[in-house]
Amino acid sequence: MSALSRFADRALQEDIDSPVCTLLLRSAKSAPALALTQTQDALAAAGITVKAILTKVEPEQDLHAFFASLSVLAREPSLEAHVRWARNPRLMEAHEQAVYGPELCWTGDAVRRDADKRNRLVLFESGPDAVLRGRQAFKALWAASEPVPAHLLAIRTTDDRAHGEASTKNAPLAALAPPAEGWPLLRH
Repeated sequence: MSALSRFADRALQEDIDSPVCTLLLRSAKSAPALALTQTQDALAAAGITVKAILTKVEPEQDLHAFFASLSVLAREPSLEAHVRWARNPRLMEAHEQAVYGPELCWTGDAVRRDADKRNRLVLFESGPDAVLRGRQAFKALWAASEPVPAHLLAIRTTDDRAHGEASTKNAPLAALAPPAEGWPLLRH
C-alpha cells in the first residue's frame, strides 16, 4: 500500500504525464489488489490509470470490490480496456507483478502456487531497466490474456460503484487484510 501511496504523491508533486500502474495478480484478493482499493482516492486525485491482469476471476465479492476501484480510476466508461483474464494455464508460470509508474517495479510469488506452498517472495526494484522489463512482461501477458467475460464486467453500475467505494472506505483494516489463498487450487 505504501508503494501506491508514494506513487500517487510523486505523480502529484512531479506532474507525471499520464501516470500508469500495471498489475499482474493471482486474484482480486491479492495484496496489491487490496492496496489499490485502499488507495483509490489518492490514485484518482493523482490521475493514475490502472491496468490489471487477473489469473482467477473468483470469488465474485472480491471481484466486485476490485472492479469498483478500477472503475473509479478508468478514463473510459468501460472496464474492458483496463482488465484482462489470464485464463490459459500456461500463463500461471508468471509471478505477481506491479509497475508503479516510471521508477518502481514490484514482483511477488508465482501465481500458480497455492497459499501453503508460497514463499512470500517480494522484490522491489527501481530504475528504468526494472520498469522496462516489467512493462514488457505485462504487455506480453496482456496480449496472451483474454477479456473478462461480459457477465462479470456487467456487475459495474453506478449503484455498484458507489456501494463498492463505500464498503471499501468503511471496512475495518482487518477485513481488508489479504486472506490466505487456498482452494480452489489451480491445476496444469
